[in-house]
This record gives sequence, structure tokens and C-alpha cells, in this order.
Amino acid sequence: MNPLVSVIIPTCADVLRAPLLWRAIGSLLVNQDDLVLPVVAVNGSRYLPEALNALRQRRDIRCIFVEEASTTSARLAARRVVDTEFFGMLDDDDEYLPGTAKVQIGPLLGDPSIDVVVTNGYRRENGQDVLNFPEFSTFQQDPLRSLMESAWLNSGGFLCRSETVSSSYLEVPRSMELTYMAMRLALSRKLQFLDTPTYRWHRDTPRPQSRSKYYMEGAPEAIGKMLALNPPAQIKRRLARKYAASLHSLSDWERMDGNYRAAWLYHLRSLLSFYGIKYFSYTRHLVHFGQERQPVPPPEDLRAARLARPDVAPLDRGAGQEPTR
Repeated sequence: MNPLVSVIIPTCADVLRAPLLWRAIGSLLVNQDDLVLPVVAVNGSRYLPEALNALRQRRDIRCIFVEEASTTSARLAARRVVDTEFFGMLDDDDEYLPGTAKVQIGPLLGDPSIDVVVTNGYRRENGQDVLNFPEFSTFQQDPLRSLMESAWLNSGGFLCRSETVSSSYLEVPRSMELTYMAMRLALSRKLQFLDTPTYRWHRDTPRPQSRSKYYMEGAPEAIGKMLALNPPAQIKRRLARKYAASLHSLSDWERMDGNYRAAWLYHLRSLLSFYGIKYFSYTRHLVHFGQERQPVPPPEDLRAARLARPDVAPLDRGAGQEPTR
């Protein structure tokens, strides 16, 4: 029986991640009714040569190599080689639960109009499994509004119809990539939410990207790209608030690190954005602590901050959404 599902796993396959990768692959090949073909995208230069060689020699795995050290680029490259009817994703430190493939593929086989099945899962913390989204049953009613409260698209928690969810859906910003993808899907494709746990998300593994400063620095750009998708007005307003908050958080991060020039720039960008005025009182922290260390940025930096605004277009414009299937 040929697999019906490709599951994309991006990995650097280094000394820390390789053991976790084998666990992830094992979860795709055991107790999944032979439905799954793992597509492993090794990326960057930190890989263990023996791990890459072992992946390339296995006939039950498709392995590609991407020179750029980027999870986002690796996922996109892997999607472009998918030739099965359905595809999903899994982080290299997470697991499919037994029977996941059968659970996720059921609605897609039963209803050709469904493009994506989204499922619940567990997060593993301190050796215990905790339901990731207790409120999951409410997401179907309004996926976009729910997305503003809970990032419901988790690696391991969705399966897509390859014909209708093209590789363009994986052309995403480097931060908040699954949230951006979720918004595009919610705006343009038919989703079916299934409140069944299908994955185990390990929260305590080495070097989680989403907790890094590099990842946080990409958040304003990602939110700006979500605004550019032109969601409904109420979602735009929520995103505009999140945009201002992301810049404020970066300003405070830089201040705490003693980088007052960067803190000023992020602060000015937050003030110049919609809903950023709420952070005006924070200025006193930069003035008080910045007097002896960094001056207020010169006018050219202020102009650059203004030009960087992603929210110059009116937020209440309702037209221009991608068509809904």
C-alpha cells in the first residue's frame, strides 16, 4: 500500500536534535496503518554526517537537504517535493500519537470539500501530558477570532489536501509562521476542527526557536504580513494592537539588555503605530535610564521608524479577502 500522507519534518539533525528526530520518525511509522511517508528536510551545516547518511539510506523515508539553516525554508522545500494526496507537518522534537493519520485523514476522505483537518493535542511539561486546547470545541464557530486568542495550528495537529493547499501556503514569515499560515487557510479554505488529541508537543526540548530573541524580532513583520492579508475589520484591529504590543515588548527587552538606542527605536515605532499611544507612559523609563547612555534617535531614525509601519492602510476596510471555497 502506497502512503497517502506525507509528513514534513524540518531538522538541523545535530547532536542535540538527532535523537529527538528518530523518536519523531518512529511515531510516524509505528501504529499509523502504513499511511505515512516522513519527508525529512535537513537544513544548515550543523548536521551529524552519520545522521544524514542514515536518513538517505532508509527506503521508508524521503530525505532532502537544504543548505540554508531555516525551518521555514526547509518546510517549503519539503512541501515542493510532496507527491501524496495529503500532507502534514511535525517538529523534530514532537510526536504523532498512535492512530493520528487515520483520525486526521477520515474527514478528508469522507468529504472532498474539506481542505484542512485541524486537531487538538497534548503538550508535555514536567513529564505530564496536558490537553493543549481545552476550549478547542469552540474554534469551528469562528476560526479567525479564535486565532487571536489561541494559536490553534500546531505542528502535528493538521492535515491538508495537497491539491488545494499548495506550496504557496508555506511561503510564510520567519516568525509566527504557523499563525500566518492558519490565517491564510481560515480566509481561503474550508477547515474542519476535530477535538481529538493527535500529537504530543514537547515543551522542554533544547533551543526552542519560539523563545529566542531572533524569533521575537520577527514578530512585528509577521503581524504586518497578516494585516496585509486583509482579514475582517475586527481582526485587523486585534492585529494592530498585537503589532504595537510586539514592538513594545522588544523595546523593553532591549532596555533590560542595556541597548537603549534599539529600545528607543522600537518604542518610537510602537508609538507611531495604531493603538501604540497606550505605551506613551513607558517613555519615562527610557528617558530616566537612557540619559547617561544613549540619546534620543536623530530625525532620520525617526523617519525610518515611520516608514517601517505596516499599518498605514485603513484597518476598517472590509473588501479584498481571499475567496472562500
